[in-house]
Amino acid sequence: MADLERDIQEDFINIVTKDNKKEISSKYKVYQKLVYYRYEEIIKNSFLEFKKYISEKELENSIKKFLKEPCTTEFVWQIANDYRKFVKKNRLFHDRKYLYELLYFDWIEIELAMQEYKIEELKEFHYENSYKLSNSARLKKFNYDILNANIEKKEENFSIIYYDFKDDEVKYRQVNPVIFYLLRKIDKTKNIQSHLLELCFENDIEFQEAKDVLFEPLNELFHNRIFESK
Repeated sequence: MADLERDIQEDFINIVTKDNKKEISSKYKVYQKLVYYRYEEIIKNSFLEFKKYISEKELENSIKKFLKEPCTTEFVWQIANDYRKFVKKNRLFHDRKYLYELLYFDWIEIELAMQEYKIEELKEFHYENSYKLSNSARLKKFNYDILNANIEKKEENFSIIYYDFKDDEVKYRQVNPVIFYLLRKIDKTKNIQSHLLELCFENDIEFQEAKDVLFEPLNELFHNRIFESK
């Protein structure tokens, strides 16, 4: 039954998104507009920053192109992510690549806010322990100054995007490259100290100095549940 319903839905979408006007009755034109307006509503409400930097016509054209592609999700709120991936895959704004980063910036807030989380009791942070990145956090290297709203300026910055359980909201935080790449390494079997030692060796950084300097920020990130015990 589920397959049959999916086939019917795909056939319906194929009908209402055709461009050939001769093939579309007035009834289907109404359906076509309804589908467009529904997608437009979802995309506009999802990408608040992104839509500030493109024209209404550009947005309309991108949605019409997107409608010709079948969605991969059964959940309405995830349609926004299908749109984001479609836009980047088809290079719709390749003359303004910062727009792809704005799409990610907007989308990841939705993704983190919509997830369900199981809150574990916090313990103390120790270098000798093994950790993994929490599912309430993402690491992202931006190539533009997105976090400071200077979006057209090319400036590499390393960011953590995470769900803050105390304030019940998604937050964005810049970190130094050492912390960023350390957190990218930790989702393995070694303890965090071993990963830091490797990172220091690879980048000619004094290990004990890095360990001392990074303890407080890592301890804070741990207590913000950006990474967690395995």
